[in-house]
Amino acid sequence: MKEGFLIGGGLIVAGLMLELSVGPVVWDAFAWPLNGLVLSGFFVMLTAMVYLRNKVYAFKWMTTYQAAIPTMVYAVALTIIMGVTRQQVNGTWIYNMLSFWPFVLIYLYITVILGLTIHRRLRKIFRGEGSLKRDVPFILNHLGLFLALTTATLGCADMQRVKMICGVGEPEWRVLTQEQTIKEMPIAIELKKFTMETYDNGSPKRYASEIQILTQSGKNIETIVEVNKPYEIDGWKIYQYGYDTQMGAQSQITILELVSDPWLPWVYAGFYMMLAGAALMTLEVLYRRLKTATRKALGWYFFFGVCASFFAYFFFDSYNTKTLVPALQSPWFAPHVFVYIFAYCLLGIAVVIAWWKQVDDLVYVSFAFLTIGMLFGALWAKEAWGHYWSWDPKETWAAITWIAYLIYIHYRRLPQQRNRLAFWMLIGSFVLLQMCWWGINYLPSAQSSSVHVYSTD
Repeated sequence: MKEGFLIGGGLIVAGLMLELSVGPVVWDAFAWPLNGLVLSGFFVMLTAMVYLRNKVYAFKWMTTYQAAIPTMVYAVALTIIMGVTRQQVNGTWIYNMLSFWPFVLIYLYITVILGLTIHRRLRKIFRGEGSLKRDVPFILNHLGLFLALTTATLGCADMQRVKMICGVGEPEWRVLTQEQTIKEMPIAIELKKFTMETYDNGSPKRYASEIQILTQSGKNIETIVEVNKPYEIDGWKIYQYGYDTQMGAQSQITILELVSDPWLPWVYAGFYMMLAGAALMTLEVLYRRLKTATRKALGWYFFFGVCASFFAYFFFDSYNTKTLVPALQSPWFAPHVFVYIFAYCLLGIAVVIAWWKQVDDLVYVSFAFLTIGMLFGALWAKEAWGHYWSWDPKETWAAITWIAYLIYIHYRRLPQQRNRLAFWMLIGSFVLLQMCWWGINYLPSAQSSSVHVYSTD
């Protein structure tokens, strides 16, 4: 374990030296085809490390828990810094962690460990060793995360997000880029009508734009876009972004966001693999426990499940009775919130009963639901705002919580461990979960900058 912390610390020092010498990471430089070449080179590097694992001790050691756990501890620490500081596009050092070399190197190292670990488990499967009931969820979870990390990171330079302001009866083909420059698009959009429904207090309940789309290929399409219901054409997704707030329902303009993300299918493939892995992990744990459980244990499992379901429904119902802003009016709302709250309740139960018994299987199941809730949120965010993960403060703390429980799970796999330390890790993870759940609303990093902080009645 000491080696792991030394290597992680060395990466942070190296990152600080790079930050001082060459400045922050410039992700825009990795646009196609450079990102494709980098990804190919990364796979070649991993392949070489695999074939040299028996000759180079470090390469074989990277597939151990002693390598993974310290690296994830550093990742949590750096991500917490990101979660409490206000991140800025033009910020430097800790105020723009996505371009901060220590942050990038630690997550890159995690990806290397992931790649080597996946290969090691695949070799065991091909040799007929291990158990498919455990190996399949393992591969799906790890390979899905590896695929999502690599393609989302290197594909970000190819993602285009632009805004278009359309007026009634005035076709528009110019957009404003993120660099605040004007760009002409291969499609033109004309606003036909803007409509809005409001609550009794005047706040918007729903707003939508009836638009006509003209393309260079001769397509002429009339459609409606609204929050959570974008329209896709020629590789672009059109999102309802805003309107003239002073005019309200009488607005004569609409603000649309157009997003092109060519790497999205690969990222989604990783998401769906993780969803399948989480579901299979839950079924495997439940099958194993129910198969060997006594009648008394089955009674306790049923009791915990009922309690968690009751509290999850109670909190979900309290959310559902509020005046929901348009972004929350989505088919994803119910599964995302309910699954997350159910996971929170199970993890709360795990902390309580961990005083007198081991709760590893309960944490595994809870973690699986935590993963499913997080991925549901990512898929929902893509439909609502055009991005599946933007390191919004809420998303940042969700990642912190997720990795913290992942550290606990890996630590419990060590042949030699201390139960008292594992217990305090469980408590620390639950404290981080509280920050993700409601503490985020009081952090300066989330005020006026988080899309997850809503005004509801």
